[in-house]
Amino acid sequence: MSLLRFLGIGGNSDGRENEPASLIEISAQLDAIPEDEARFVAAFSYLLARIAGTDLRTDDAERDAMAHRLETFAGIDAGQATLLATTAIEAAATHRASDDHLVARAFKDMSGDSERIRLLRCLYAVAAADDNISAAEDNEIFEVARSIGVRRLDVVALRSEFKEHLGSLKTLPSER
Repeated sequence: MSLLRFLGIGGNSDGRENEPASLIEISAQLDAIPEDEARFVAAFSYLLARIAGTDLRTDDAERDAMAHRLETFAGIDAGQATLLATTAIEAAATHRASDDHLVARAFKDMSGDSERIRLLRCLYAVAAADDNISAAEDNEIFEVARSIGVRRLDVVALRSEFKEHLGSLKTLPSER
């Protein structure tokens, strides 16, 4: 959030004065769909990018996994999904400290239980894109889950679907 917006000077004219900057930037890429749907997809995109960038870098496999999830989830074409993934990655990198909680809260307000579980499954899929879900990525997914109101028990159950990618459960070279 900019200082001007924080002080109440120069907010959005659509009544969303406290809208996270990342949602504004991402949803601007979705001008062909209704505003509320664009905002929902923008939040979804940002949260995917948040996990992809947990280790302070986003590789091509993670970007491709994001684009595939966005194409499937949002029903957008591959080119727009790739552009959206790139925009979300840039927005998450730029606004990370200020927007992580705000976007998660916005997603919680816009979603139901099934959409939240679907998001978490996509978060794990993006984290697993490089065949390794690091402890940092796993912890960040748990943090997103807590922020959007998903019970820990549900996350643990979902996490088991990706156990072969969890770095903490992989065999160490010395154990082979």
